[in-house]
Amino acid sequence: MNEKEKLTRARTQLVMDHPFFGSLALRLQVVEDCSADTAYTNGVVLGYNPAFIQGLSLEETKWLVAHEVMHLACLHHTRRASRHVRKWNVAADYAINTVLDEAGFKTPAGFLLEDRFDGKSAEAIYALLPDQQGTGGNEGTDQDGADPDGSRATSGPGEVRDAPGNSPGDLKQVEAQWRVNLAQAAQQAQAMGSLPGSIKRLIDAVLHPAVDWRVLLRHFVEQAARNDYAWLPPSRRYLAHGICLPGLNAKELGRIVIAVDTSGSIDGEALNQFAAEISGILEENEAEIDVVYCDTRIQGHQAYGRADLPLNLSPLGGGGTDFRPVFDWVATELEPCCLIYFTDLECDRFPSDAPDYPVLWVQFGDARRLVPFGDIIAMDGGR
Repeated sequence: MNEKEKLTRARTQLVMDHPFFGSLALRLQVVEDCSADTAYTNGVVLGYNPAFIQGLSLEETKWLVAHEVMHLACLHHTRRASRHVRKWNVAADYAINTVLDEAGFKTPAGFLLEDRFDGKSAEAIYALLPDQQGTGGNEGTDQDGADPDGSRATSGPGEVRDAPGNSPGDLKQVEAQWRVNLAQAAQQAQAMGSLPGSIKRLIDAVLHPAVDWRVLLRHFVEQAARNDYAWLPPSRRYLAHGICLPGLNAKELGRIVIAVDTSGSIDGEALNQFAAEISGILEENEAEIDVVYCDTRIQGHQAYGRADLPLNLSPLGGGGTDFRPVFDWVATELEPCCLIYFTDLECDRFPSDAPDYPVLWVQFGDARRLVPFGDIIAMDGGR
């Protein structure tokens, strides 16, 4: 078989044996590129030099494909900034090869692998590497991964190149899409019972960044509002937390649905904290909210306006968990601007189709889980 057929077979076997990696690999266009030393990806293509692929066994080719998509799963194609491209590739390789090793892949000879870098990010490893490692003493590269002197910037077999696009907005859009890709691939692998622990930890780091959940919650509501914002005056509520966020000039929201999981695992302290934050947001917005309590069925509904603040949530229920009744109820009762679901996510009964309004899952508890649609924020102070 020729080189492209070998890559195709490697991707097919990854789909069967390592579905997380296979799912991500199928999103890339395989392109022959004789100008490349080995192989590379930029989030759009999987480029390869046929002479290099010819010298690999099928198992080594599978490892190479998994290696390339791991760069994308870690968003290495969007995070280099002004770092030297060859030193960045060395650091990124060290970061992912330990994950691949833990996931059951055998690292071929010649690839970078050191136990001392286990669990560290590419940025952290980059800071630990000597300046002369792969850099030649020159900072900066061209967009396509070449150094200023024209030499190809590689750290070993396989490289990661910058994502197409020159503006910060372009990179944010690429990152957002790859977070979706990552979540979908993880969900498929989990459904097949094949999601290694090392990959679960990586997903948690990428999809659950260490950002104050209150800021994320407020940002989600702001995105759903038809409002104008200004930095002067700033939001007084969040200045007390040392966080400067823009205040609202106009305060106009549609109906917000707040669904509360009352399956028996609800944490009263976390619920009070959640209610306080929602109250604070509504103090700054003219809005109506509908609180829906649900375990395996709708257990109660309460409507609130600003005159009812602060919120005092009184959960009803205590049975199992099913997320579908809330979405069915919304479909027949109203058209919300957004839905916020407060839950520990210990359930896999989701609607078969995503709704046409934004959904935010506010998760309390220690476990980190995946959802088929919407965004997740992990709530501090959960059990």
